[in-house]
Parts: sequence; C-alpha cells; structure tokens
Amino acid sequence: MKSILLTASFLLLLTGCSASIQTATQYYQFEQPIGASSRNVVATDAQLRVQTVVLRGALNNLGIAMKIDSNQIHAANYNLWGESPDSMLTASAQQTLFNAMPNWMVIKGLPVITEVDQQTFYELEYEVHHFNGDLQGNADISGLWRLYYTHPETGRRLISIHNFSNVVPIEDDGYDGLVTTLEKTWQNINLDVAKAIEQARL
Repeated sequence: MKSILLTASFLLLLTGCSASIQTATQYYQFEQPIGASSRNVVATDAQLRVQTVVLRGALNNLGIAMKIDSNQIHAANYNLWGESPDSMLTASAQQTLFNAMPNWMVIKGLPVITEVDQQTFYELEYEVHHFNGDLQGNADISGLWRLYYTHPETGRRLISIHNFSNVVPIEDDGYDGLVTTLEKTWQNINLDVAKAIEQARL
C-alpha cells in the first residue's frame, strides 16, 4: 500500500511538472538583423514614409494567431509576440525597404516638416488582413498596400493600390517554424513592394 501511495505521489508530481513546462510562456520576435548603415538626404532622390502597419481586428494581439476554420481565429495563450505586431511589422518593413531602395530616404512616418523640400514625399500604407498560421501547416500574410504622393502645390494623392496574398508552407514544426516563415514572407512582400514603388515613381 505504501509503495502504491509513493507511486501515485510521484506520478502527480510528474504531471504537475509537465503541466508547468507546457504552460511556460514563450516570446517571439523577427530575427531580422540590423546592420550598421547611414544615408544622407543629399545622396537620395526621394523620400518614402512608411506609416504604421494596420492589422485587422484581433491580429494586432500579442498572442500569435492561428486560423482554426474559415471563420475563426485563435490567439495563443502561451506563445506570444515580444512586441505588438504592428510595431514589429512596421520596423521590419522600414528596414527591408531602406536596404532595397538605396536612392531613397526611407523613414517611419513623421509629421509634415515645414521646409518646402521636405514637403514632397511618398507615403506607404499597409492594411494586413491575415497574419497567422493555419491547421494545414501554412503561414498566411495577406492584405493591401497603398502608395500616396504629397507635393506642396498639388497636395496628397493616391498613386496606386495593390492587394497581396501570400500563403506559404511552414518550413519547420511548431511556433518557431511559423514565426520564421512569417518573417521571410513579410520580407519578400516588402521586396516586391520596393520594386513596384520604383516603377510607380512620378
């Protein structure tokens, strides 16, 4: 009887330990390294302001999103982003575009500057409608982006609007694989955007 009680106590202890391990919170962020670089406005031809990425609904949540079915998104309880997704995506977009567009001054959105030569600029706005994994083993980033041009004489006007849909198989299992695939997908989206902006430039 004593051995049965000891065995039962041991099993309860193991169960408690495994439960605490399973519910340990994991935090994730994009790994995109930041290399030392600088750019002077006199060496650039145009300015691009990247506005804060807008994520629809519950996607701008610290819990990493998974699509459960066609109408349901689940935010993870123990697998969280280390910062709000809109800030993370905006910083990543600015850095990717900065590196891909060497003749542009690419900055995160700032108030309009009073100097006339700083009042002519392009603006990039993102709306992200999907930023999640799914039960089929894919990472999904979909939405739209808009390009605006502002000139002191003509004001602000819309140049182009583009829808994008990127559903990419996850490279590795688990949330590590999902985060890695989401990051690579977002970088590729921004590389495509850089090319499109160069072509749309007035």
